[in-house]
Amino acid sequence: MSGVPVGYAHSQVGAVQAAVNYQVARSSATYFTDEKVRRATLTAMMTRRALDGQIRNDDTGMQQVLTSLGVTSGNEDELVARGAAMGTRVTTYTDQVATVEVWMAGLVGVTNNDAPMPVSASWTTYTLTLQWESGDWKLASIASVNGPTPLETGSDEPTSVDEFRSADRQFNAPPYAG
Repeated sequence: MSGVPVGYAHSQVGAVQAAVNYQVARSSATYFTDEKVRRATLTAMMTRRALDGQIRNDDTGMQQVLTSLGVTSGNEDELVARGAAMGTRVTTYTDQVATVEVWMAGLVGVTNNDAPMPVSASWTTYTLTLQWESGDWKLASIASVNGPTPLETGSDEPTSVDEFRSADRQFNAPPYAG
């Protein structure tokens, strides 16, 4: 549904797979820039009760991020936004509600020399509460904190804007976990 995998097993493993895939879906460039994609994605993965609030929250949040990055309708194709799960932890589980923490590494920025923020890495832990609704795991709430963040080795110079633009176009985002 809407490019977001749905239909997870009614198990702890299914809840973890849903949590990872849902957060990866919220990390794509089109999720940031395309309101229709964002709303369709949220409709596919949120509980009925949480949907409207999450739409409002993410619409506002994405607009703030795009503004701070200097993204406009004229340069949105230069936005790099990707996320990858580094690990998961189930903090609570019943057959009706699960809380899963997903530790993510992310890239976000604009491949333009004049952009206020070039492509940068981030580390975030998301706490996702899922409910079993309509035969699937659906998100009831999303919270996040920064980190844990690893030490940078300092051995590599940052990649140029041109190299990031090329890599973003040459490498597809990995498929959803499953």
